[in-house]
Amino acid sequence: MKNILGLSAATAALWSVPASAQTLYLVCLGSGAGNRVSSSTAYGFDNHGNSAWGQVVGQRSVPFDDQVNVEINDDGTGRVRMPRAMLPPVHGGSGGWFQVKNVKRSDSEITGTIQVNVINSPKLRLDRIGGRISINGKAGDYSGECQPYDPASIQRKF
Repeated sequence: MKNILGLSAATAALWSVPASAQTLYLVCLGSGAGNRVSSSTAYGFDNHGNSAWGQVVGQRSVPFDDQVNVEINDDGTGRVRMPRAMLPPVHGGSGGWFQVKNVKRSDSEITGTIQVNVINSPKLRLDRIGGRISINGKAGDYSGECQPYDPASIQRKF
């Protein structure tokens, strides 16, 4: 119970920071489902010597657990480290980070669009009250709980 209270206090302290404050650093743990292309081929024949083959192409949902890092700057720009399971074969980004465009801040949420590639721009939503993140797009969906951190004073586990 003590951990939960400490987590709630840290989250409350982060989310009470005014919109004009410095860069917001978050680490989010959660899960989601990535959409992957799947195909099957079948070959068949009958008793009269006739044969045929066919191929079916579709999508399947692949569940995953992952960490997402978020940085939102006070000038309305930001970047996100996306889950690998949600990345299509052809994507942009730099070192695993993707630019967040159209960042909008309010007292209750931060929203934006993540530029993965030309046709895939998932929507990002950060709930400032509950500390939750959601990413929804063509390549899948992700949701999780976020923790604030300060990169200048972060302590390593090992």
